[in-house]
Amino acid sequence: MKKVSLVCTVAVFSLVAACVTINIYFPAEEVRSAADRIVNEVWGEGDAQTPPSQPEAPAETGPTSLLQLIGPSAAWAADGVNGADINISTPQIRAIKNAMRQRTGDLRPYLDGGQIGVGRDGLLKVRTLEGLDLRGRGAVQRLVKAENQDRMRLYSEIAAEINQNPNRTATPAQVQEIFAESWQSQAAAGWYIETATGSWRRK
Repeated sequence: MKKVSLVCTVAVFSLVAACVTINIYFPAEEVRSAADRIVNEVWGEGDAQTPPSQPEAPAETGPTSLLQLIGPSAAWAADGVNGADINISTPQIRAIKNAMRQRTGDLRPYLDGGQIGVGRDGLLKVRTLEGLDLRGRGAVQRLVKAENQDRMRLYSEIAAEINQNPNRTATPAQVQEIFAESWQSQAAAGWYIETATGSWRRK
């Protein structure tokens, strides 16, 4: 009898552990919302498209899974599925956003002129240096390098912020992938966009 009881106990704990693992997730929709807001802040409204509104999460009506019925630890693991947005107002993220916003005025002439394009990887890329003098070429290279460094820092900071929540997990690469979509969707008309095949097209 004791052996049967032990087996049952082990089975229950295994089930709880499995459920907890399943409910640790990457908050893609929250990252997309954060990306749309940040890109809009950095580039301003201008000619950029308005970020698409995100569908509201359905309201919770009570326990809907075995995990939530098991007890408090299970509810703790499931918390955040319909949770608050990611905090994009940490001092580090604010500083990066401010630096990028200030740089936008210097980048715009080269984005408008087609020397710089909006990459498919969430970074800016030098498309061509034709038509620029030596000083202009140096400026393009410096601006793109500084912007991309800040973008990579931004993706890392957002991933770190997500990982503060034990129910969520994220890597900078996952964040970068979603930001790439937002940078391109909010690019101004006439800017060059890198396609999935690596070619360039005017928006």
